[in-house]
Amino acid sequence: MVSYLLRLCIPIVLLSILVISSAAAVDPNKFLQPSASSKLIQPYFSYTLVADDNIMRIRDRFNPSTLEDSQVKDELLRGHRSDISNRFVGGVLLNKEISRQRFTGDLNWAYNKFERFSDMNNDFKNAAGNWNWVVGKRLEGNVGVTYNESLMPFLFQPGAKIFRTEQTQFVNGVWTIHPRWRLNSEYLHYDLDVGENNLTSDIAAQRAANLTRIEDRFEGGIDYVTPSKNTIGVLFRYIIGDFSRAPNVDLRTGLPLLDPETGRPVSSDFDQKEIMAKVNWAVTEKSRFLVTGGWVERLNSSVKERNFSGFNARGTYTWQMTEKLGLSINGWRVTASMNNLTTNFSLNTGVSVQPYWQITERIRFEGDFSYEKRNFDRLTGFFDDAGIVGRKNTFRNATLRAIYVPHPSLLLSTSIFHSDLSTDATAGGFNANGVTANLQYVYGKR
Repeated sequence: MVSYLLRLCIPIVLLSILVISSAAAVDPNKFLQPSASSKLIQPYFSYTLVADDNIMRIRDRFNPSTLEDSQVKDELLRGHRSDISNRFVGGVLLNKEISRQRFTGDLNWAYNKFERFSDMNNDFKNAAGNWNWVVGKRLEGNVGVTYNESLMPFLFQPGAKIFRTEQTQFVNGVWTIHPRWRLNSEYLHYDLDVGENNLTSDIAAQRAANLTRIEDRFEGGIDYVTPSKNTIGVLFRYIIGDFSRAPNVDLRTGLPLLDPETGRPVSSDFDQKEIMAKVNWAVTEKSRFLVTGGWVERLNSSVKERNFSGFNARGTYTWQMTEKLGLSINGWRVTASMNNLTTNFSLNTGVSVQPYWQITERIRFEGDFSYEKRNFDRLTGFFDDAGIVGRKNTFRNATLRAIYVPHPSLLLSTSIFHSDLSTDATAGGFNANGVTANLQYVYGKR
């Protein structure tokens, strides 16, 4: 790993010199997004260099000989886990306003190159579009689509090259029926396809294939707006999970999983109902908290052991201590999101702290520290591999980042990070450390 880190020294040192030597603040999370520019099309480019001493999140007791890829297997058997990855992204941002309607889009192509684990090289296409619509003075919302191709995260698929495609379509709206009251609603359709290219004898690929599914989410609610513009509301949500396109595979045999009583394929289909209360409140002029919490009930069509009911909540507190110092604290107790890496769900409880220091208009330091317990208490051994997933998991992550914006069109950043997992999985946990350097350029940004 030392040699890899040394190869990063030159670009990181140069970037640090730029940061230190420089005298309008830009949110790095929104930099590669359509801006309020008069330009219809804005080409952009992004390059990210990552040096990581456990780039594929290989577990402490993981047996590399179980992997199908010979190149990856051989490197791991030699004790090599570190690598340098290069990610190139090129695309165009679209922005068009017609009267009060705004149309935005993002089309891009990404290429990922690994210097040691070259069999992991890949390229993907991604797209997103949104229509921010307005009707009259009281009705507005969004209609949008997203399309993303990527590798499955190595978190629960260590050393495995597994492709996935995610598609989302959504429509939402807010109707201000009174200055103090507004109704809101949304429909979202989510489609995850792991793909036939992954259907091999590899256990990791079989586990991933079980994830292919469609989810339809319906929600509606009402908010009360106080004279001071704080809001209190209630939200109702209903989610339908459909796994019928990819029959569940028994990880012990590789064969479709059948119900012993009926002889029919075992289904991971589920219905989930939620009722949530929402509070968005300004405590002071410089601090605010947002809390969403309520009751969740999840019913599985075949595997009753996966049924769940209980309290879920998520809260965020933001505090701008001074003109240049700020802090965000997040806490949560929630069932797993749509991007969960198992057909089962986990109950996640955690906290994160995100401080920042806006040194000048162009220079920003920020941190991101998180701690999360992710428990899969209802694992079923037929199509959940407890050897990798584990029932009890504790994640710790820490990142320090320096950001420099010498021009509205150009952003430079560098970071160091640490990530580790403690688990009761038989394969053990992992420990990873690394550094990154990133460059982003958007033509015509202002």
